Amino acid sequence: MIIRIGIENNIENRTLAWALDYPGCFAYGQDEPEALVRLPVALIQFEAWTKDHTSESWIDFQDFDLRVVERFSTFRLGEDYQPAPPGVGYEINAWFIDDWRPLSAEEIRQALTIFHWQREELLAGLSTLDPQVLIRQTPGQRWDILGIARHIANAELWYLSRLGLTDLTHRDLSPDHETRLTQTAALIDENFTTFMDKVVVEGKEGEIWSYRKIIRRTLWHQRDHIEHIKELAFDT
Repeated sequence: MIIRIGIENNIENRTLAWALDYPGCFAYGQDEPEALVRLPVALIQFEAWTKDHTSESWIDFQDFDLRVVERFSTFRLGEDYQPAPPGVGYEINAWFIDDWRPLSAEEIRQALTIFHWQREELLAGLSTLDPQVLIRQTPGQRWDILGIARHIANAELWYLSRLGLTDLTHRDLSPDHETRLTQTAALIDENFTTFMDKVVVEGKEGEIWSYRKIIRRTLWHQRDHIEHIKELAFDT
């Protein structure tokens, strides 16, 4: 089975290997070889995770044939879109030629299914953690766990805004994390279903966006921070 891979280098000083045909599945490494070594494990875990949620999983991996089809190096732009040093300005994340591809109805259905499984996992985790753990400050971390939950919702709103799909800002969302996440989930349901068979590609503040890229990054971001929350919650 061919697994097409997009490599994103220099993202927070790491490499991210994207399974382009399986949004929500990815692996990090300190460099490209390490990310590629870790991706088969991520694929197996992704398959098992989907089968834990449904008896009708569309994912059934056989022998892997990993093929890197695209590479992108993340960089930063400062004021007036000039190159900026690390840690300064706005980070421009991967744009793959694959992101041009229109989305089928089945791909959108699968993406929304994965999104909501992730969301259920996130909310279930937040509801079972000790309230003191949710607001515990961890040295070196920008947010506590509730702050991360709100950040997930903020990012989802921001992704949609890249193609003018919402005029709302994070200030328009509820301060309650659960309500905030419900608000952005509703926007995702409303918008993702309109993406079918359309090719919309636009530049925004120096970065290229499309419907496929919005879905790819939405599922990555939520999963990435679910794992982040787990690390903070069980860090003793």
